[in-house]
Amino acid sequence: MKYLLPLLTLLAVGCQDKLLGLTDNALPLVHIKVKVTGDLQQLRPPATLGETPHLRVALVWGAVYVPDPFCAIYQVLPLDPSATAVAQAGCRDVFGFVPTQVGESVAVAADGSATLDLINLPNAAVLVGEVTSRVGYASILVFDDRNDNGTLELHRAAQRNTGPGGGGPGGGGPGGTAMPDSATPTVKGDFVYGASFISMTQPDQRIAYLEGTFDANNALYGLFYPRTGCADGPTTGFSILSAGGFSALLGLQALAGAGGDLEDPATCSVKTLDSTVTIPLQATETVRDVACSGGGTSGVVRYSEPKSQPDWLQPWACVPVKYSPCLLGIAIPGQDCSKFDAKARPALAVAAAPADCKGNTHYVLKGCATDPNCAAPEWDYTTPAKKPVWWPCDIGSTP
Repeated sequence: MKYLLPLLTLLAVGCQDKLLGLTDNALPLVHIKVKVTGDLQQLRPPATLGETPHLRVALVWGAVYVPDPFCAIYQVLPLDPSATAVAQAGCRDVFGFVPTQVGESVAVAADGSATLDLINLPNAAVLVGEVTSRVGYASILVFDDRNDNGTLELHRAAQRNTGPGGGGPGGGGPGGTAMPDSATPTVKGDFVYGASFISMTQPDQRIAYLEGTFDANNALYGLFYPRTGCADGPTTGFSILSAGGFSALLGLQALAGAGGDLEDPATCSVKTLDSTVTIPLQATETVRDVACSGGGTSGVVRYSEPKSQPDWLQPWACVPVKYSPCLLGIAIPGQDCSKFDAKARPALAVAAAPADCKGNTHYVLKGCATDPNCAAPEWDYTTPAKKPVWWPCDIGSTP
């Protein structure tokens, strides 16, 4: 009988996607020590000053994020002021942390300390790689739990942008500005005030969980918050990885296939969970994207039917239908740029109005949601009778 209980425990674990204890009061698997620094009161938006803050930290697992080419190119390169304005207003940081699953959460003590007790192992949905070598990365988010429900609610990215009509092109104009700050709506729900892993272009401390042995040559890892230039990968189980960050331009060249190391090896480290993760508080506007899930994670631009004119008060621009690495102006192995026409701009890109999360919409007169040149178009507004009178972009239009 004394051997039966361990056997039942193993069988129970094998039938779940999480490792759970046999009781509701299961002992933590590991502890993560956190130290929050800074003055929250100085950072709170005016709309929250009448509220009692409930500061907490949460472990949030990251998604595989492949930015769409429009955001990747125009957010980093000042090739076209109008398109850059759209990308800056409507695109999340193309090298930023993208959340997919919220894990454990705990209140922050008056002295800024907190300890996350992890009861569950991360499930397969947040791990990348093969069964013998797969890894998950998490960021620790500091947030004001405004509804006091003990957890962090993730936000969704804006997907559509239709406006009140009138005005038309020229009212906002290419590269126009978004609504003034006084009219910008505040974020609904929880406010994020800091994170241990915000972007690969900034110094980060990420929580890693590795099953098996880390394989630095695994192509999947090259798309999953890469740390190329860091000699050591995560250790089996939980660990804390640190890196100093890299420039967006180097990251863009790597996305295009130019290769090369990104991180300064001197800034890389792998530590055990005995170390404390320190997170400075900052204005929620500078870090809110880390709580925005979904939107543009597939690496392709999604196109929309121009049923109604967009909100011209938001940044907009006529842009290419296809975004090519040729725009980088560097030699990319296997890329023929001899026939690329950078002046052809028949699509319309419009940034979404300011909201919890950034977003933008790409309109084409003819095409499908994932392919403007599809063989069987889902819509066609190219005939004189159907072409919108407000349409500002034509073949060959230039910035």
